[in-house]
Amino acid sequence: MHASCATSGCKGPSVITLGKQDYCREHFIQTCYERLEECSEKFKERNQADELVCDTHRRSLQEIVDQSTAVSLTHGYLSNLERIQLLDIVRWGGELIRQTRRGPRKQVSIPVRLYLESSSQTCAEETLVREVSQHGAAMTCSFPIIVGELVKMERMDTSEQIEGIVRWCGRREGTTVRLGLEFYGCNNFWHLHW
Repeated sequence: MHASCATSGCKGPSVITLGKQDYCREHFIQTCYERLEECSEKFKERNQADELVCDTHRRSLQEIVDQSTAVSLTHGYLSNLERIQLLDIVRWGGELIRQTRRGPRKQVSIPVRLYLESSSQTCAEETLVREVSQHGAAMTCSFPIIVGELVKMERMDTSEQIEGIVRWCGRREGTTVRLGLEFYGCNNFWHLHW
């Protein structure tokens, strides 16, 4: 059992293993929140250049989601608070998994036209994509945009179009903001060898 469980005299009803460490339910939930907070802070720094580190984060997050799901489905006598916490952990962990990089990045210079249509505004702008992956792209734009908005992108060299969602936005620098898009259902929009 985890040291904090043993030293606090915790008499949790079940043992849950996470990262080869055993926890009572209370300390399992607490540890999950601590690890999710740590991953969330790292993602805010956008320091995902090391693919091995990203893969390690993704596996750790997946274990948290899997174990929390298993606990919520198989452990009897969960309090309402514990059920809510486990559901929150699964939701938060899933969001963080979607933020981790899923493959290599390539530096490019591809002209695109970015379209944003929302209930409050319609914007279009030509910009350069500077970094791409099989699943998305990073670029700058000058119109107001927030995480979660849906956008369309058109390659100006091939006229191909794709839809994506804004997954992150950096600090605005003057009139531009750096942003990251994740594509919906794309095999190889950039036609590159990965």
